[in-house]
Amino acid sequence: MQGWARGSLLVVTLGAMSNLALSSIPDLVPARVTVPIVWCTAVVTVVIAVVYVFERTIAGRRRVERAVELERVRLLSELRQFRGIEWVSADREHRNASLDIWRAARRQVVVFGFGMTSVARDPGLIWAMVNRGVDVDVIKVDPEWLVDNPAIASTIDGYYSRDVAFLGQVLQAHERLERLARQIDAAGRGTLRIHTYRTTVQYSGSIRDPGTPEASGYVEFHLYRKSIERLGIGLQQYDGDDELNPPILKHVLHSLALAVGHPVPGRAP
Repeated sequence: MQGWARGSLLVVTLGAMSNLALSSIPDLVPARVTVPIVWCTAVVTVVIAVVYVFERTIAGRRRVERAVELERVRLLSELRQFRGIEWVSADREHRNASLDIWRAARRQVVVFGFGMTSVARDPGLIWAMVNRGVDVDVIKVDPEWLVDNPAIASTIDGYYSRDVAFLGQVLQAHERLERLARQIDAAGRGTLRIHTYRTTVQYSGSIRDPGTPEASGYVEFHLYRKSIERLGIGLQQYDGDDELNPPILKHVLHSLALAVGHPVPGRAP
């Protein structure tokens, strides 16, 4: 196609020169012959020019598509190399990472942590999700287990530099979430499921649309004294993973499933 286009440009050039010669030297051939030749050459010139522009446009689009595909392959290779880790940040470099996961969710968002007090204080966010058809799964500590183990509660207070009211905050957060789940169920708008575990975890985060190719998440590992140090990791699902080398995102979901005793996502038994 490219060679044809170059040949066509030669034809256009010769045609233009012929028209110029016929117009400048009218006695070279009879007028009844000159006019049809000029018109035919002009039409051919226009057609060839249009075809040439079209060919150049197609070629340009193919180059762009090829560049996009090469970039996609490169990014996919990096995701596989780092097991789906897109970025790592310290402290609060990605302040809105967890909220971005909620906003991007299409079918489901899984949010997990220890007391989940911040989530319980923002029922509007959960209502916004269920109102647009997104189910919400909250994974948190069992408050009754925490009450039955005051030594663990005291250790958590020290680890996170909490005050003595932390246990009460966890109890209140659980009650708020259960009450909100009943309200959502009564309204028939969507689903808020609460899953609990009886252990301690030092990480929290959000995962959107688990089990789909679009799944992504944010996991925050709590270093000593959460108010001072934290480590955030952005995770992405990718194509071509295998059971021997799964994405980190699957490891997180598997860890949560072990903690609560059933697959996540899934309806609590």
